[in-house]
Amino acid sequence: MLSKTTTLWSKAERDAWRLPEDLTVSQWADKNRKLPSSTAEPGQYRLSRTPWAKKPMDAFSDPEVEEIDLMWPRQTSKSTSVQNMIGYAIDQDPGDMLYVVPREKDVVDRSAKIFRPMLEDSPALNRHITASPRDLQTESFTLDRMTLYFGWAGSPAELKQRAIKYLFFDEPDSYPPFSGKESDPVSLASHCTTTFWDRKIVKVCTPRTKDDYIWPSYALSNKQEYYIPCSHCGQWAVWKFIQLKLPKILRDPDEIRNNPGVVWYECEFCKTHIEEVQKEELVAAGDWLPEGQCFDADGSIKGQAKRNKRHSGFYTAAFISPWISWIEIMARWFTANTEEGIATGRLFDFTTEILAQPWEERGRAVKANELEKRRGGFSRGTVPDECLVLVAGADYHEDQFGNKRIDYEVRGFGYALRNWVISSGRADSWEQLEDEVLFSPFPWANPAGPNKGKPELAVIQLFIDARFLPDEVCGFCIRHPGIAMPAMGAPGRQRTPLVISNWEKASQGRAKRYRGLQLMNIDTEFFKNQVTGWAEKEAGEPGATEYYAEIPDVYFTEFCNEQKIKTRDKWGREHWVWRPVKKGAPTHFLDTAVNAAAAAFYRKIQYLRRPAEQRAAAAAAKTAPRRRLGKMQRFNR
Repeated sequence: MLSKTTTLWSKAERDAWRLPEDLTVSQWADKNRKLPSSTAEPGQYRLSRTPWAKKPMDAFSDPEVEEIDLMWPRQTSKSTSVQNMIGYAIDQDPGDMLYVVPREKDVVDRSAKIFRPMLEDSPALNRHITASPRDLQTESFTLDRMTLYFGWAGSPAELKQRAIKYLFFDEPDSYPPFSGKESDPVSLASHCTTTFWDRKIVKVCTPRTKDDYIWPSYALSNKQEYYIPCSHCGQWAVWKFIQLKLPKILRDPDEIRNNPGVVWYECEFCKTHIEEVQKEELVAAGDWLPEGQCFDADGSIKGQAKRNKRHSGFYTAAFISPWISWIEIMARWFTANTEEGIATGRLFDFTTEILAQPWEERGRAVKANELEKRRGGFSRGTVPDECLVLVAGADYHEDQFGNKRIDYEVRGFGYALRNWVISSGRADSWEQLEDEVLFSPFPWANPAGPNKGKPELAVIQLFIDARFLPDEVCGFCIRHPGIAMPAMGAPGRQRTPLVISNWEKASQGRAKRYRGLQLMNIDTEFFKNQVTGWAEKEAGEPGATEYYAEIPDVYFTEFCNEQKIKTRDKWGREHWVWRPVKKGAPTHFLDTAVNAAAAAFYRKIQYLRRPAEQRAAAAAAKTAPRRRLGKMQRFNR
């Protein structure tokens, strides 16, 4: 007869039926996780060293969260946090999992050098290792209640062959865009989790570019950032690199490193200096908030999150890390911004590894403060002596208050594509646009100059963006046939910069009263290149732009709010495209410049030549040897 203290269950059976502890991931890690000797701080894991990691780790044990993105730089406990999630799942909530790495050789590195020591050094995990040494192989760890698989992004077979509950993507921005002939690695592996209602998908990555995996994924999440209170005014803010300060006399990286305490953080609210010795205490007091919410000075949360926490994304930069000092960050910044640093990729490394921001390789970007110096010696609405013809561009849109508005500019052109912004403004009605652009001729800036006695110039062509309320735009253009024409942008989609089509075909069955009206399809990429190229030239040069003396600063601000950056399509091909410098900021006067340039192109301003140049070109054409044509070429002529 069995006594009350004896049991027929083995230890393995008892372990299998043991109820999980009521712990979050961070609590489990503080209690059970042991860091191996290969780490910077071996021994018992301490959450107090990285307090910002608490909420991201606990999101893994939150039943409402399905996807987690950690877009963090290096040296911010990014990898350790994911390892804690995996350890928690093994010990508390087992289920088969897949850990995906960029390269095949990374499988050996992660399994043998990271996860095997993690299992062996932590008693809470060690008890789940089976007695068979064959169960801890390179490609998979078979434990008592689950299996941890390792796969690499270039192998479609490994990514889709099994159903899994937990999926971890390690540095997905380093993955290839496709897995052979299959889908991309992230999509391919994610399909393996669809049968689990309580699945978890975790991406941990230092970003590279906006066209890779982590940035688009984070943009779809609730976009949480780490807010830290000021020790002086109590206001909460996300620490930004622009607020790191040091004396202006220090710019040499070695001198910065040799001056401890020379870098401070300036509160953006009270402008008080926060010394680095305060960093640990202030970071510990911080907290995460999703996009749409912020903290009051008393610490209360206001606002409404824009997205739910099903897809939780967490972003932070290296300023909060205890393992990299502000002095080192500033030294690296000045090293990266030298000519050699840019050429060797150090600026790319600083942007991604320290700021955790995606790199954008920039091409043309015009600065507003540089254009403000180009205000010319003529007044608004007057025409310089060298100007030969006037055109105009307009952008019809709704402003932030819901009011309809027409932004416009009048641009004059002379020989060699020299051009002048004669007038610009914002009309509240079509009647006002008529009065300020079409009905009034523009007098000469110098009435006693070489154009004395000549007729004043008037606008001969006006292109209006017709995407907003096209019926109103067409109605205006019908009243001014041949001069006003509707236009729409088609960036990079046509063989020539300007393609003319019939409105009734392009508008898909609009009213018959617009029949016969032509639509100008504008290659906006081409004309943005053109107008920004003109703006970069010095005054007086061929193709240079000059501006009337009273032109407002807002013109330059909106004109310069786009820059050219390099992007990659899904096949990995690189393209240069125009993108906003500041997302959401208006670019209406860039649009008016594009429409005016397209109107000039339509009027063939590019072919304007001085009389002497025309005579020389005609003489050269007469004396040039004629090429003998073949039979078919003569027929085609």
